[in-house]
Amino acid sequence: MISFKCKNCGGEMSVDSSGALVCEYCGGKSFFEDKELYGYREFRKQMLNYLRGIHDEKAEGKKTEDYLWDNAEETRFETADGETVTVRYLYSLDDGGAKVYLTKNNALYVFGAGERALADRMLAGIGMLSFPPADVKGLNECFPRSNGTYELKDGGIMIAFARTDNLFPLPMFGSLKPEHVAWIISRLENICCVLNYSNMIHGGISEETIWINPFNHHAVLMGHWWTASKSGFGNTAFCNPDLKGLRQTAVKILGIHKDEVPKEMIKFLEEKPSPDAFADFEKWDKVIENGFGGRRFAQMNVNF
Repeated sequence: MISFKCKNCGGEMSVDSSGALVCEYCGGKSFFEDKELYGYREFRKQMLNYLRGIHDEKAEGKKTEDYLWDNAEETRFETADGETVTVRYLYSLDDGGAKVYLTKNNALYVFGAGERALADRMLAGIGMLSFPPADVKGLNECFPRSNGTYELKDGGIMIAFARTDNLFPLPMFGSLKPEHVAWIISRLENICCVLNYSNMIHGGISEETIWINPFNHHAVLMGHWWTASKSGFGNTAFCNPDLKGLRQTAVKILGIHKDEVPKEMIKFLEEKPSPDAFADFEKWDKVIENGFGGRRFAQMNVNF
């Protein structure tokens, strides 16, 4: 995989939705020249096309060796009982309290010794969730499922959450067209309805906390669960921070495609959210009908 080093501190830099290189350690920024940006975009497009081909072959029942993982990065962690855990990952990001790694079967959240309380609060936050008795949409799959925790030698802790095929952190996709942002909003509205049903607030919905499968339009609110809390929704003046975060995330991932957004969608993203997610979802349904001509599956062919 391609990696970029910060000229100031030598830390690894990541590419945000605007195309800027951002250092997660010192906050320094850099920008691609036109030639470099084209090369990066071509690389990412080829990667997504490759993943799409892998997905299609699996759907047809063919055996496929995922050569993409042959070029994965490696890092190692020592557990408290003296074992070495080798982590092979395609992508990493900072979720504001944990270092996150995309591995073949897991989303790994690594907390330093000073952030152990965040790890405890993350698991407690996920444990607050409750689901309707007849969960016909399988909404429980839109939330993290722990595969285990590992005590680290340095006093930190690593939590593994299950990752299904073709589930990737949203920042990997850069700017997306309105029809793709629309289905992501729909999934986030579903997620916010579950949070509302659970009488809780997540408090950290952002581009960095969402993972998506571009092929079946699935999404998981994977990260930042240490900000989750119980909250009442009886106050009509209450501004739901999750519905606000949903809108801010949508605007960010639209990026260079903002001018292509239907006016109904612009109005929805700019107006104050409804006090509860169920009413907000009703408003979003009207945007789908009036702004996009109803629900339809838009294959995610990423163009740059």
